[in-house]
Amino acid sequence: MEIWFISAVLGAIFAGFSNFFFKVAASRGYNAEVFSLYGGLSGTILTGSIIFFIDTSLFNFNFFTGIVLLTGMVASLANIIKVYALRHIDSTIFFPLFKLLSPALAIIFGIIWFSESFSALEWTGMIIGLIVPLLLITKVENRRQNDLKAGLILVVIISLISAVAAAMNKFAIDSDVYVMSGLFYTSFGVFLGTIITIIHKKGIGSLIKHVHDDTSFELLFYTSLRSTLTNLSFGLTLYAFSQNGTLGIVQTVHSMYILIPIVLSIIFYKEHWNLQKAIAIVLSVLSLTLLG
Repeated sequence: MEIWFISAVLGAIFAGFSNFFFKVAASRGYNAEVFSLYGGLSGTILTGSIIFFIDTSLFNFNFFTGIVLLTGMVASLANIIKVYALRHIDSTIFFPLFKLLSPALAIIFGIIWFSESFSALEWTGMIIGLIVPLLLITKVENRRQNDLKAGLILVVIISLISAVAAAMNKFAIDSDVYVMSGLFYTSFGVFLGTIITIIHKKGIGSLIKHVHDDTSFELLFYTSLRSTLTNLSFGLTLYAFSQNGTLGIVQTVHSMYILIPIVLSIIFYKEHWNLQKAIAIVLSVLSLTLLG
């Protein structure tokens, strides 16, 4: 089993725990923009502090780190929309659909932009990985949603954003951007992108008041924890790319993280559980085996 694949799997595990906090934010009624803002800020401080102590040259800005910065700004929109989407639909609907569409688009981008090719076993593994989300969508779940139509529209938007961001990251890392530089500029991009979103929504004069009014100790705690997990996940994913991991496979492996927030949502928020979800877990393991 190659090191890039192990990194991709570990990245997916950390991403699963990280994404559960979007469910927490939606359930607790946290402001989506402020939640994203503090996540980007804490990530910038964390990665910036590490770079300061290991090698300040990693702060150097160039065209390719600019791509990563732009990726973070794009990702900030996905962070915000996730919270809104999870207010309309359950985790058991949102995450499967999100990770059905995003890897499929990433596979297409990988073939078109990076001329990637896959073996028969790898294609089988990816197809199984894409089938998993469909098993997690049932009529029972559909009837339990607050606003299924709005939720589905937001899922499509987030999936497109995430696939584009993954392709941009792949391009930057293939161009020898260091992983720590990628983490720093992505976090900083999320921070800047969220500020721009808040200003566009509320106006520059209301920026500080808007953030102040919706800040709480609990929100700061959850965003800091989520940011740490996100950076661990993102760092491992970037490392997988740097070790010649293909965009389609890395993104499909990453998609397996949906199982973690689904299970945690079932445990802590009493979301629906049935045999199809158990089968989905088994198929996810099979998919990972074929991809590895």
